[in-house]
Amino acid sequence: MLQLLKRSLFNLYLQYELVTNIYMFEPWEKKLINGFVALILGLVLFSSYFYLPSYIETFLQFVTPQQQHDNSMTATSTGPTASPPYAAPILQAEKISIG
Repeated sequence: MLQLLKRSLFNLYLQYELVTNIYMFEPWEKKLINGFVALILGLVLFSSYFYLPSYIETFLQFVTPQQQHDNSMTATSTGPTASPPYAAPILQAEKISIG
């Protein structure tokens, strides 16, 4: 079982070398290129884990407005404290009145 896993990982690495054409480089060049690939992959995974959920949440707030279940809001309430009947986007500009 362990030999099968080693052989399949080795075959995947050989396919990676063939697809990226790094099989023709010297060993130190392979290590340098593989280091850059690992760095980029690590940064993509890190940023996806930390930033993608909030981006998706913000996107869904814009795309699918949901009704708020707020019992304190009535049909006659107006003014700056009245909340809209949909989920407001995170980055929303406020109206400023002069006078």
